[in-house]
Amino acid sequence: MPSAILVRQYQMKIRVFLWLLAQLLKLLSVLLLLPGAVAAIYGETGGVIAFAATSSFSLATGMLLGRLSSEEDPGLKEAFALVALGWLVAAFFGALPYLLLGMNLVDGLFESMSAFTTTGSSIFTETDQLGYWTINQSLVESSLATDIQFQLVRMTADLTPFRIRAGPDDSFMGLLFWRSFAQWLGGMGIILLFVAILPRLGVAGRQLYRAEVPGPDKGSFKPRIKQTARMLWMVYILLTIVEIVLLLLAGMPLFDSLCHAFSSMATGGFSPQGLSIMAYHSWMIDAIITLFCFLAGANFALHYRMLTSERKALISDLEFRAYALIILVATSIIILWGGVEGDIWRKIQLAGFQVVTIMTTTGFATDNFDLWAPAGKITLLLLMVIGACAGSTAGAIKVVRLVLILKSAYRELIRAIHPKAVLSVRLGEVVVKEEVLRASNIFVSTYLLIFALATLLLAIICSGDPGMDMEGILSAVATTLGNVGPGFGMVGPANSFAQIHPAGKMLLFLCMWIGRLEVVTALVLLVPEFWKK
Repeated sequence: MPSAILVRQYQMKIRVFLWLLAQLLKLLSVLLLLPGAVAAIYGETGGVIAFAATSSFSLATGMLLGRLSSEEDPGLKEAFALVALGWLVAAFFGALPYLLLGMNLVDGLFESMSAFTTTGSSIFTETDQLGYWTINQSLVESSLATDIQFQLVRMTADLTPFRIRAGPDDSFMGLLFWRSFAQWLGGMGIILLFVAILPRLGVAGRQLYRAEVPGPDKGSFKPRIKQTARMLWMVYILLTIVEIVLLLLAGMPLFDSLCHAFSSMATGGFSPQGLSIMAYHSWMIDAIITLFCFLAGANFALHYRMLTSERKALISDLEFRAYALIILVATSIIILWGGVEGDIWRKIQLAGFQVVTIMTTTGFATDNFDLWAPAGKITLLLLMVIGACAGSTAGAIKVVRLVLILKSAYRELIRAIHPKAVLSVRLGEVVVKEEVLRASNIFVSTYLLIFALATLLLAIICSGDPGMDMEGILSAVATTLGNVGPGFGMVGPANSFAQIHPAGKMLLFLCMWIGRLEVVTALVLLVPEFWKK
């Protein structure tokens, strides 16, 4: 009898999962209204149609799933399923505005997943006269949004107050805003926002939090997960507002300030400008974005402690000190041997900016680092794999896992000399549990295995493409799996992912998803026991 109860307790409750998914879609439908409003401000009729239709479809789907669902208390499996599949669902619905405005399905899904996972890899290739990214006009003219627009023009032809502008959009500010806003949502995590505002989650709230927040150590938070989620979002919003104000004071336009603040705090890297941060030619803007990317790469729990109770929370944290040291060493290597051109101050500016944005997996660029010397490019490639701190908005392996591996390796060396010694691994004054060490080692091993497998598969897919060399293939996988953005070669900062084979784009789509969910949450869906009753 007890075993039967245990089976029922841990079986997947599909109707409960549908209830969670329904609430997520309703939340997404509300969030989609904001880029629609931006499109309306800029007079983009097609953009308004695209976002209104997507919002309505998301809401309708959420309401339909709600009717099929059950409001029982969700458990561990439902939480894992929501986090893992919720990102795929968000990417699909987030892609609909791209599709309605003329993009094909693969490109729309790639761009949407890149946004939500804060990767910043893009398929955009064209810019308008002001330097903003745009969609090819021939695609827009044949899009569903344009067709609907012309139908509305005919219907309102005799209604002067409601007359709609004819012709396709010539700007896409609403869509560009959505790219950056989606990154901002994905940075702290749309699921974490879900946890913060949904009134009833119970035990599942903790599971959602653990599956969503990047990094191996989440034990420093109190059991009140809803309060923790709200705390993290408050710090996130505060830093974003401060950055927006500073960028405005530095001379950046309001729209650009919003987009870049969203992207840099999310460590995403999408810029509305085709030239990224290079478009502004301002050392002050470079410095502001460098600073906030650096802050976004630190643990947000430390930010909260520093703002509320412990002024030295950041500098007293071992992982943060290691994070700052790696940035300093990498910047020095690139200045000395990276092939950066200019005087010493220019080298410091360029090297420091690129190192911070790549290590924090932001991916902004102020220089075409694809032209740097091998030492500089290899340094950046290593930073793509390492990433920033746990509990930040950054992707990749995380500094704390690197520290734990080094400490574990040192312990084994000492144990080889003193076999009977009782040795422990410490982070500062805290003794790290063996299960945390084991989980970190398994994560890194699995991450590198997926990296190797994805690299091989992409090499096979791109075997007939002479423009995609080994450097491009390696960096494409590293930058998507680590949620960084630009790579080298054909996917470098001066190019895009547009020319990659559609099968390659879908492979990288999965890499972005797996990287954002830190491997385990995504791969657990492949375990047969997860679905067994």
